Amino acid sequence: MTRQLASIERARAYVAKISGAISGASGHNATFAVACKLVGFELSPVEAWPLLLEFNQRCQPRWNECELRHKLEDAFRHARPRPEFDVSPWRFSSQTTVKAKIDPATATENFLNGFDCDDVALWEFSPIRPPDDWTKDALALLEFLFEPGEQINFVSAFTVAKDGKAEPKGKGETMERDALLARWRKEGMPRSDAGGWLRMNPLDGHGVADANVTAFRFALVEADAVPLGLQMPLLTKLPLPIAAILTSGGRSLHAWVKVDAENLLDYRHTVARMLALLAKFGVDGRNKNPSRLSRLPGVVRRIGATGDGRQRLLYLKPNPKQEAVL
Repeated sequence: MTRQLASIERARAYVAKISGAISGASGHNATFAVACKLVGFELSPVEAWPLLLEFNQRCQPRWNECELRHKLEDAFRHARPRPEFDVSPWRFSSQTTVKAKIDPATATENFLNGFDCDDVALWEFSPIRPPDDWTKDALALLEFLFEPGEQINFVSAFTVAKDGKAEPKGKGETMERDALLARWRKEGMPRSDAGGWLRMNPLDGHGVADANVTAFRFALVEADAVPLGLQMPLLTKLPLPIAAILTSGGRSLHAWVKVDAENLLDYRHTVARMLALLAKFGVDGRNKNPSRLSRLPGVVRRIGATGDGRQRLLYLKPNPKQEAVL
């Protein structure tokens, strides 16, 4: 473990023990104290930002992004940060001002600048063309993104929350890749009103937690805070090493971004930085763990479905580079 990764993990452990700030109970001072403590761990602003966001999840009410950035800026000014810190995307100085927050949809439209892409164009441009029969999509995904002998987990059982959203239930099933391919070819895909889920990274067969991950290969990028029509052009224009793009059958697309981290700490650090930089586009910042479930292609969801509810594979590139898809 590098010294800096160790510092980040110590800082994360510290933040996890701190109760969220409460409005009317010195909430400002409590939040500023956490920001200053992060500086004390000798983190850069980019490294400190996702940890402060984690703390903010427990605050009542949560600080908005502008307020939270102010506090982090003030903490670094107070501590006189070393000049070698990479302070992007912020520049801390006595002249620093925080721009008004732009909503994710507007930020995405500004970034796209008229660029557009639909599912047909993406499917045709895919380096590995997904099957003509979309119900075979999961077979292609497993064949190209997982290795023989690797243990793959999928979940089809679900519960329905109070808001009507279907959520995965239980640990699902874990099978060796080729055995799972043979099963799905013979029996067909699992059926569930919720569609189904697939873990992006292989496991050791003894559990489904982060500690059971055996290869820290992919991270999930999902931007359901912006309209579905903007998500596809956003994912295809962002300069990310995207290995697969899936439809969820609902209101979001799922992009599997190649990470290939050496270990869990490296994965968390890399993914947290990436998600923090993409936050302005409404990318879900909770997708930090390597045992995360994505949607299982080749099945249909009915609960929370949009359109025909098909969970499809639209784009597949086993060895992507850091570049835009289109």
